[in-house]
Amino acid sequence: MQILRVISIFLVLLPVLAMADARELEWAELMPEEESKAWAENQSGVDHTGSGPGEAFQSSLTVGQLDGEDVRIAGFVVPVETTAEGMLKEFFLVPYFGACIHVPPPPANQIIYGRLEEPVEMVDIWDAFWMEGTLNIEDISNETADSAYTMDVDALILY
Repeated sequence: MQILRVISIFLVLLPVLAMADARELEWAELMPEEESKAWAENQSGVDHTGSGPGEAFQSSLTVGQLDGEDVRIAGFVVPVETTAEGMLKEFFLVPYFGACIHVPPPPANQIIYGRLEEPVEMVDIWDAFWMEGTLNIEDISNETADSAYTMDVDALILY
């Protein structure tokens, strides 16, 4: 009986232990260094009031070493696909609130398209989340935004 309890606890903690190995990323690490500098300089002109369309900085250059890595990154969820029951299935993770909605979207290499194996309850888009899983270099494009990365999401956790 004690062995079963230990096994049960281990199985519950296994996903948490696996995430401890995930590399924590900053958004700038998703861009080659020269692109990161150019984007940082461009951000001083972004209008977050929603009064104008602004000018979008575009880059889809990726960092090859990140392909297939287990990572953890914080950001905001922009829902893309839900189930018939309203459960979140696929989404964009973006570096700041409101991206893709009322300001020009971030460059494609600053947006990650997340795919959940099991849909989850719809999240509050006002909240920041940690997204953990396997990062892949893959182009995704839809009417909302373009993404240069995808992630097979293991966990979406309130920040």
